[in-house]
Amino acid sequence: MLAVLQSVASTGDLSLQEIAISIGLVLAFIGGALFIGSKTVPRFVDLVGKTNHYDLVTVAILGVAFGLAFIANELGVSVAAGAFFAGVLVAESKTQAVAKILATPLKDMFAALFFVSVGALMDVTLLPLFIAPALVLIATSFGAKFVTVYFSARAQGLPKKTSMQAGFGLSASGGELALVTAKGGADVGATSAFILPMVGAMTIITTFLSPYVIKFGWKLAGTLKHEERSGSPA
Repeated sequence: MLAVLQSVASTGDLSLQEIAISIGLVLAFIGGALFIGSKTVPRFVDLVGKTNHYDLVTVAILGVAFGLAFIANELGVSVAAGAFFAGVLVAESKTQAVAKILATPLKDMFAALFFVSVGALMDVTLLPLFIAPALVLIATSFGAKFVTVYFSARAQGLPKKTSMQAGFGLSASGGELALVTAKGGADVGATSAFILPMVGAMTIITTFLSPYVIKFGWKLAGTLKHEERSGSPA
């Protein structure tokens, strides 16, 4: 969805033909990555792994990730999608255990660079303007996710305590993907300078609130279970 929206937004053409072409490119990239990549990338990584040179394995992993990200970018697909499928294909190799260990420091480094770069792009002078909308959207997000998860769990026959714990746990999740989406919109000029700082503020606030919301939710769920056992009205 992100890849299709970025492709359409970059051209500004909302015709059915343009949308169909964007969807076709995305599906073609996914199909090619899974069909051709599954027959080549795992073998390539295993071949490099047989050299027992960890530095070569690291370079090979980075090469696959940047290579698929480059191909995705040339096709007008999100680079995040290319990097994602690179990880999927590397995980299919026999060397995936070693690759995971070697890639962990790289993952942490690139994650730090991502958050620092996104923070550097934010106009903090707009903070008084977007803090109020951010708080409203945070409350809406919490409520919507809690209601969705709670009633979905109840519909599957799970007890109230488990459903409430799941609802509070998932409603408190941060908005890292929202940052990626907001950054993608900014890259193609589809969003204003107001969106990225607001989403960044939402992510920061939800990240700090998450442990407290989960702790409160589990305490509340425990109280509910106690009341059910004692027979007192909830």
